[in-house]
This record gives sequence, C-alpha cells and structure tokens, in this order.
Amino acid sequence: MKPAIHPTMHEKAKTTCVSCGAVYLIPSTVKAQTVEVCRACHPIYTGKAQKDLKGGRVDRFRKRMAKGKK
Repeated sequence: MKPAIHPTMHEKAKTTCVSCGAVYLIPSTVKAQTVEVCRACHPIYTGKAQKDLKGGRVDRFRKRMAKGKK
C-alpha cells in the first residue's frame, strides 16, 4: 500500500450528543464530533418508542373475525 494516504485515527475522539449531552470517547478520524441522538436518548434503545395505535392488518382482520363469531 502507498504510505500517507490513509487518514489519521484518533483513539479517543470526543463525541457529544446534542439531545442529552452525553459524551463518548470512541475511535474516529476526527478529534471532536456531535450527534443528534445517541444510544442513551434514542427511543428504540430506551424503550420509549411509540407503538402503532391503529394496529396492523392482522389485528384488524382478527377483530373482524371475532365480531363475526359472536
């Protein structure tokens, strides 16, 4: 490989979450960066994701079938 064509790797680059303010030290090619959402405040990882209130096709089908059996 050619020398000096690869970016420098910073082992402890500072990554800051804009939403919750959490700071992570992770390997990166830049010394400092910001992210909008991190694993500490993301709805999927925290379990606060909105559930589909209307239900899917299967739920609606089961409701129709339950009404027909009564």
